[in-house]
Amino acid sequence: MYYPSKKDIWLAVINWAVIISCFLPLAIQRDYIALFFTIPLALFLGWSWFTTGYRISNELLIIQSGPLKKRIPIKDIKKIISTKNPLASSALSFDRIEISYGTDYGMVLVSPKNKSAFVKHLKNINPQIELEKRLKEVM
Repeated sequence: MYYPSKKDIWLAVINWAVIISCFLPLAIQRDYIALFFTIPLALFLGWSWFTTGYRISNELLIIQSGPLKKRIPIKDIKKIISTKNPLASSALSFDRIEISYGTDYGMVLVSPKNKSAFVKHLKNINPQIELEKRLKEVM
């Protein structure tokens, strides 16, 4: 099952402003050399904007953001909490959940559009996942 990322409006404004500004060297000075650096950034940001999401497939949580992909075995997930953590992550909103996994300090931040369905799906696969009180109330 696929869960797209929730997208904050203010984050969309910043993202698209940066993408548009990547083309300013061409519009202002016809600086084709600068495009060598700015076009890859614009492509990466656009690709990430349209493909950031979370897929639960068999026993895996697959997190994708543009060309970046991370696979987490659902049986390794220990705890899920609600957070507004601003760390860089595969999330297009600050309405996030923090997923702790593995035996070390594995942690990932995600922002599924439908948080409750996403958490329920993970919990159905691994009933041992510990949920924060606020998340339990949402479900």
